[in-house]
This record gives sequence, structure tokens and C-alpha cells, in this order.
Amino acid sequence: MKQKIYVAIKTFNSKKTACPNQSGEYICEDRVCPNLLNINCEGIHKDCLSCGKNIEHPLCPDCIAKGFQQWIQQFPQDRAKLQIRLDEFLEAHRYLDGKSKKCIACGKNNTHICPYCFTEYLYKIIKEAGLGVRTMSEFLFIFNFDFDHQGYSKELEVYGGY
Repeated sequence: MKQKIYVAIKTFNSKKTACPNQSGEYICEDRVCPNLLNINCEGIHKDCLSCGKNIEHPLCPDCIAKGFQQWIQQFPQDRAKLQIRLDEFLEAHRYLDGKSKKCIACGKNNTHICPYCFTEYLYKIIKEAGLGVRTMSEFLFIFNFDFDHQGYSKELEVYGGY
């Protein structure tokens, strides 16, 4: 957890810093990242900025967000609040566009966070909005990227899914 917080703080505070992978190395295009030498890195970062793991299912946050925006249309009283939080996230990560893995949906190099970590963020903002168990379980059925069943899908089992 400390690693996630450290990476998140580093991402927001320093736009020139690469993020470590699982073993703590800073990797940029499969070599040690020049950011360690305070050089502006132009390489492609293949690891998720949040969890540090290799992004195996490269769907960018923008493509997932399009589906999420369409889904939240059914909650008009909470839509604006959710949209603000989504826009804050997307805007805070906009400087990484073009420096990440290629998205399989749109073809842009904007996949700097894995779909699991991004949907985990979306799930947390839904929980904070207090939309209820039915809404959260519906979200988990539609946007579930927890293929290992180690994270938020455990809550789906509690709600009666799977």
C-alpha cells in the first residue's frame, strides 16, 4: 500500500519521474530509465503507474472512461459528482499521453495505468458517492478487470455475484 501511495504522490508532484516496476527498478522501454539521471525520458513505460505490474490488458483510461460515462447516465442526481472525480483523474494523468503502452481499443499510447487499477479507482468513487449495493454490484459485473479475484471482485461475491 505504501508503494501505491508513494507512486501516486510521485506521479502528481513530478511530471518528469518514471515509476518503479515490481522489483523497484525504473524501467523505460525494457532498460533502466534515464530519469534516474535527471534526463527527460521520452520512452514508453510498460508498467502500471499504480501497481507497478506489467499491463497485460492494455485498455487506456480514456476508453474505459467512455463506457463509464455512458453507464453513469442512469444516475442523473449523482452523475455530475462522479464526472468531476473522473475528469480530475484523467486531467492529472494527461501529461503521460503518448508515453505508455498502446491501447487495443483506440490505438493511442495512453495506457499508463492498468484497467484493474483504473476500475478500482472508479469503484471507490462509486462507493464514496453512496449509490448503493445494487449499483456497485452492477458496476462490478460490467467493469470487472479483477481476473485473479484478489481485489474488488471479492466484494462482488459478498453481494451475491459469481
